[in-house]
Amino acid sequence: MATRPGTVRALNCPNCGGTIALRAAGATVSLICEHCGSTLDATTPELRLVVAAQAAMQRPLIPLGTRGQLAGLAWEVVGYQERTDDEVFWSEYLLFNPYEGYAFLVDDGRRFSLGRLLTVLPGDRWGGLTLDGKSFNRFGTTYPVRTTFVVGEFYWRVAVGDLVGETDYVRDGVMLVCEESGNERTWTALDMQGWGVAERAFGLTPRAASYSGTPAPHEPSPYRTAMRDAMMIAALALAACIVIAIGTGLSTRVFARDLTVPLDEATHSTVLGPITVTAPHEKVQITGRAGNLDNMWVDLDYSLVNRQTQQSYDAYGLAESYHGTDSDGAWNEGNSGPETGLAAIPAGTYDLVVESAAHRWTDPHAQNGATGIFGSSSDGAGFGGSVPVSVTVDRGGGFAGPFFLAVLAIVIWPLIAWGRHKGFEKRRMAPVTGGGDDSSGDDDD
Repeated sequence: MATRPGTVRALNCPNCGGTIALRAAGATVSLICEHCGSTLDATTPELRLVVAAQAAMQRPLIPLGTRGQLAGLAWEVVGYQERTDDEVFWSEYLLFNPYEGYAFLVDDGRRFSLGRLLTVLPGDRWGGLTLDGKSFNRFGTTYPVRTTFVVGEFYWRVAVGDLVGETDYVRDGVMLVCEESGNERTWTALDMQGWGVAERAFGLTPRAASYSGTPAPHEPSPYRTAMRDAMMIAALALAACIVIAIGTGLSTRVFARDLTVPLDEATHSTVLGPITVTAPHEKVQITGRAGNLDNMWVDLDYSLVNRQTQQSYDAYGLAESYHGTDSDGAWNEGNSGPETGLAAIPAGTYDLVVESAAHRWTDPHAQNGATGIFGSSSDGAGFGGSVPVSVTVDRGGGFAGPFFLAVLAIVIWPLIAWGRHKGFEKRRMAPVTGGGDDSSGDDDD
């Protein structure tokens, strides 16, 4: 009577006599003795010795015959092989379920991936492939993969030294692997398992999560979610800052007066008021705009004096305007309407004491009364030997400095998260073989 696939049979190795458990009888083609390493033909009624091996056998991390629950299915480890591309080494466990068939558990030394053979071919797209509506980017070029150790039973003929050409296509969490040998080509989809998932399924000690080494090509960035969360929170915080800045940036004019400041005379003092500050700790901005400045400046000393407490808040402004010519041609500079801000002024009624003095510029190095590089200077006669100054007082509004400091503080976290994510992606997509190229890019979402 034929043996039902999945029935375990006890056989003896014709080379060493050791007892071998044939777990997937009826489906297994090649069987490697776990005692002596001999390759046996499992398609014959009695095992036929194909290759005898005398080297000492090593044991896989997950012993043959171990059963575990992974991806919602019960699997049994029936085969084990070690492979390399001559730069990176990894292990592959062949898993068997009598109803689902075979799967592969790939161990790269850091993470485990569960592989299933594809039943449909991926579609082509520029620079990669598509499968189930998802895009995969090509990772490097086709490279040779060699089997260095094998034990257990397999549904294909396998031996140490087998060589295939492998091409990888990746996206976050999944790798499509194309293996070619002669005229045969197989496609496998490898799903990255979470930290500790495969270990718990097969009774291993869970590995500690670590991202300092070289990631697998399909390993999701652990910083992507943090980066997106940081950017979302930062966007909301920036929006709130903008709303607050707009709301607090509105100011109300509470006082305006025109002054006449004598030119080249002693300091002129003027008391302006009353000025009422209604909100506690409110910003007060004083603007002194001087007109008709021609190579002149006006010193403006402000004292905002509380009528009740006589507490004084002092500030300074300088209105100036200069022009002239030099070897580079005509030039001009200065600010004729300086703005001076006083922060956190308590509520109350104030007087503004303005001490002002206007001066014309005279070049001390000019000869015969000339004004040198400043050109011709006005003598003030055009407006009666004085400078008109308009003084306005506004309360409310905000300062640009705190706003930009808040913006800087908000964007630091997203920038750090973005930098860590991009650093991980750079390491992940770095070629791991000498034949690698730059044809791969970032994963599509």
